[in-house]
Amino acid sequence: MKSIINYHVIDSTNIGDLFSAPTKYFTFPGYTVEQADIRNINVNDIRDKHIIVGGGGLLYKPFLDSFAKLIESKANTKLIAWGIGQQSYGSSFTHEELHNFDYSQYLTDFDLVGIRDFNYKDNWVPCASCMHPAFDKKRDIKHEFVVFSHKKFQIKIGNIPQMTNNNQNIEEILDFLGSGETILTSSYHGAYWGILLGRKVLSFPFSSKFHTLKHTPGIFPIQKWVQQKKKLSLFNKILFEIGDQNKFFCNIDNWQNYLKDCKAYRESLHENRASNHEYYSQILDILAET
Repeated sequence: MKSIINYHVIDSTNIGDLFSAPTKYFTFPGYTVEQADIRNINVNDIRDKHIIVGGGGLLYKPFLDSFAKLIESKANTKLIAWGIGQQSYGSSFTHEELHNFDYSQYLTDFDLVGIRDFNYKDNWVPCASCMHPAFDKKRDIKHEFVVFSHKKFQIKIGNIPQMTNNNQNIEEILDFLGSGETILTSSYHGAYWGILLGRKVLSFPFSSKFHTLKHTPGIFPIQKWVQQKKKLSLFNKILFEIGDQNKFFCNIDNWQNYLKDCKAYRESLHENRASNHEYYSQILDILAET
């Protein structure tokens, strides 16, 4: 039986990584399918197997060597990108910077390419997590606002209900996101999933990926994310401070001024799913050629 490997980041602590792999939602009759971590490529495992790279923000410099290994190891099999996207760290990006991102350095010799970034005009294929059946549940709005933070880039706003992406239960996360009329989030998947639920979203970005969604959230103009300081003190005197690489904060004064930019996209779930179904058909066609 022929084989397919779906390479992505397998990280049990990242909710986006847990649910973004397309092979969780689509079957390939006549093929065995396995998932593997793109950070740990064994060339011997690749031989004579078709490769699907997706999902997540894999177009990121630390993964360049992994892409090079996949391309170099390719033989008489298909190499396919599904729903991956760019990721450059920073809080603000110009349209020129987003459109000038060099996709080719990652995707040379790929047989089929579907990118989740809407600025990539050739073949827009959003994150496959939109296929999760939990999106079909009807959810009632209970709060004017909810806050869903990335665990490293957390936003704190008053007494608004809060959750972080440390939660590993997608049903609980979607219930929480769906309970808000407007979602305030520093998580890419918090923004993406909130939009799929038909909610308004105000995002607090830490990388370029927030600016690449087709159904655009409101963007709060973060000036800078700053490392949270751990302080060691003695007798009320601070001896030294250490930056915590796993916790960042930012100034979010006047965030209410940007709510006017937030829009609900009632058609987004259908449109994102339709794109994935169409791409799946393209993949079946290209595999049939082998």
